[in-house]
Amino acid sequence: MGENIANRVGRLISGSLNAIVDAAENASAEIVMHESIREVDSAIEEVRHELGKVVVSQHITQERIDSEQQKFQELYAQIKVALQENREDLAEVAISKQMDIEAQLPIMKKNLTESSENIEELESYIVALQAKKREMQEEMQTYKAQSTSSSSTTNETSKDVSQAESAFNRVMGINVAHTKHTDEAKLAELEELTRKNRIQERLNALKAASE
Repeated sequence: MGENIANRVGRLISGSLNAIVDAAENASAEIVMHESIREVDSAIEEVRHELGKVVVSQHITQERIDSEQQKFQELYAQIKVALQENREDLAEVAISKQMDIEAQLPIMKKNLTESSENIEELESYIVALQAKKREMQEEMQTYKAQSTSSSSTTNETSKDVSQAESAFNRVMGINVAHTKHTDEAKLAELEELTRKNRIQERLNALKAASE
């Protein structure tokens, strides 16, 4: 991928839908708006995919840490038995293994911490992109309401679509090849429900603080 996630999210969040439409020349403004929203959807999908990979990696790292810590404790018991049997050679082997575990655990724990930070960052990207999408949808609805030409959206040709996509890609500085999106209606509904719950929780907290 030529553009990393952080740069892509930053570009989309910082971009102005009105500026894109203004730069679209003779292309259909509404098509440009739809194209912009599709780009945000695509970015959300990409971030979710990356988030899934990081979550899996975090789970694997945690399992490895748990396993190594358990092995470390088991070695203590083995060392005790070896000393009771006057087998210092076996105790030394077990101690050497403990030292290897001690050397690796800090690195694994550091990776675990970094994974947690990455997850938090990626989740914040999704929230920000969803907010940007709602903003763009509101702007598009405002544009439709203010539009005086009802035929401008009904008589669009394939040339109009091509012009709009080309203008959008040029202004945003990207080369997007859109693929067929899967139906994420239920997931989007769940995310919106979660957002509403967070809003209600924050509202309840503010009410409690003011009483």
